[in-house]
Amino acid sequence: MNAFCRLARPALLLAAALLLALPPAPLLAQETPQPDDKKARLQSLRNPNPPEAANMCAVRKKTGHPYPQPCPPASTMTIEGDTTKVVTGLSIFPRPKFDPFAVPPGTNFLPTIYSNAFDGSGKEMPNTLPSTPTNPYNLHDGDPVVSQINPTSPTDDLRTIFEKATRLSAKPQKEEVEVESLRRTIQSGIDILEGNPIPDRLYSGLPLLHYMGPLKVRKVEPVYDDTGKNVIGGNVAVHQVWYDSHIESDTAFIDPSEVLDAPWTITYTVDVLNRGEDDFSPFVMYFDDPALTRPKPPLPNVAMDQTFFPMENGTRTVFKIKMAPGKYYNLTYTWGWRMHPPRVQVSENANKKASVNGVDKTLVGWEQSVFGNDPRQNEDAKLKAIEMIGELSPEKQMWRALRDAREAARAGDYKRVAAGIQEAQNSFNDWRDRTRLPRAGKYKVEVDRDADLTLLYVNNTIYAEFADRSDNVADSVRIDFPKWKFRGTTLKVTLYNGDYFDHGYQNVDFGGARGWENQFKSSVKVGGSGCWFTFGRDYWWMNVPNKQPSGDLGVVVPAANREPYKAALQKVQILYNYEPSRRLRFYQFDPLHHDVAVLSIH
Repeated sequence: MNAFCRLARPALLLAAALLLALPPAPLLAQETPQPDDKKARLQSLRNPNPPEAANMCAVRKKTGHPYPQPCPPASTMTIEGDTTKVVTGLSIFPRPKFDPFAVPPGTNFLPTIYSNAFDGSGKEMPNTLPSTPTNPYNLHDGDPVVSQINPTSPTDDLRTIFEKATRLSAKPQKEEVEVESLRRTIQSGIDILEGNPIPDRLYSGLPLLHYMGPLKVRKVEPVYDDTGKNVIGGNVAVHQVWYDSHIESDTAFIDPSEVLDAPWTITYTVDVLNRGEDDFSPFVMYFDDPALTRPKPPLPNVAMDQTFFPMENGTRTVFKIKMAPGKYYNLTYTWGWRMHPPRVQVSENANKKASVNGVDKTLVGWEQSVFGNDPRQNEDAKLKAIEMIGELSPEKQMWRALRDAREAARAGDYKRVAAGIQEAQNSFNDWRDRTRLPRAGKYKVEVDRDADLTLLYVNNTIYAEFADRSDNVADSVRIDFPKWKFRGTTLKVTLYNGDYFDHGYQNVDFGGARGWENQFKSSVKVGGSGCWFTFGRDYWWMNVPNKQPSGDLGVVVPAANREPYKAALQKVQILYNYEPSRRLRFYQFDPLHHDVAVLSIH
């Protein structure tokens, strides 16, 4: 870490020289913006389409400021049977002479600019400078407020439930009070999985079964000036719980439609339960101004860590984070570097759209099409929504096993109760580690030894495993792809879909082709990380293009077959024509059902 920090200053000078040596991007005449009404502005908001967007990078004006960064050429895509082959555009930087991971930071490291970012028309984007030498927490609106909480997590409670149910079911003679205690204990496990109210637990209402997407929508409430007519700001509240390798949130979609031209804030209430200690690090991704490319999708622009603030076990921290005007908002990716990739959760722009097989819906609409408008309306709606989750899900296997144990307890069949609890424990162990494919239960998928990485979509999330773990894992949860150091490397990914609905695949570059910079300095003095773990801002780009001319998502893995149950299969190969950024090699996720369906690779 210290070596990387020491190299930062000469690296800035080197990167500055390289940036100035780059040929300027070609300029075309500025397109005439479409009428500036809210409906038209929201209609063009969808997942970016790199092939079309790449041809429009030239509408950006010179501003005298080196940003926004030029766009690389478009990726190309071919489909051969069940395999989609993607060749990315060429890096805008020269090939480095040395391995950027052995001799950091590489040619795509940009000089730090202590100013806000700019959009394609040269307009400054408020609240896009995350840190300065005098204010390391530049996007905090006030100091975080910290208080003590009950740190008990779902992991703690489930472990206690399994131990107690095993002990009670094994007792040869049972008193009536023990029989009732066993039934209540089993029901408590089901409540945790379903997200039913649980007294004195801060995770109450946040289920382990991910079927509540349609209810996880929050709208930014506008703030008006003294006349009551002009919007000058806004705020939205988000609640998260962090524990083990998990982040669960009550918000998967944020609607900024009332603050398109006004800066706003997100108030995060973050409860850190046992083994959830980490730095709070929301990473926001912004589009360019949609007016520059309407009716086509907006271009990717800039992304940044908005803070790195240490949080301890057993604490609640309330953060108020400043945001750029809502017209730029794409998503916020909240991650924990101490247990990453699995510790992650995302809030998408609720107005974004995606198309599959000619069907065009908002991302909220895709959730509703799977789980219904209100999956908690009644018991039948809840069970119908949960049934859309596939049988390979460790969470659903736990749920089924506990429900069977509940029925067995009612019938007095305690041998069957014990078997159900044991099966639930096996799935519990699978659930705790998303960097391995699930091993428990009668359903199983195998790691593809001919691929680099095998992903399993199930329970609206991603489990994954590298074919060769020995070279790719620094510890039990942090995974890497070290063979990619220079352009020309191919990533091979095998995708299984174990759910009963479609999942998509997207692979995103966080500054490898367009550059990244590091405003953040060491926060070691306040208990956080040093600059090794921070990269301030980057200029992101989508690697997998949409299909043409339909505009459908480039890679979609169809739903699993129900009878007999079988996961669907697709394969993706990506030839990278740029060096990765030092901080993150690639970000991969499901663009239809994002939330926790992410597995970023370092």
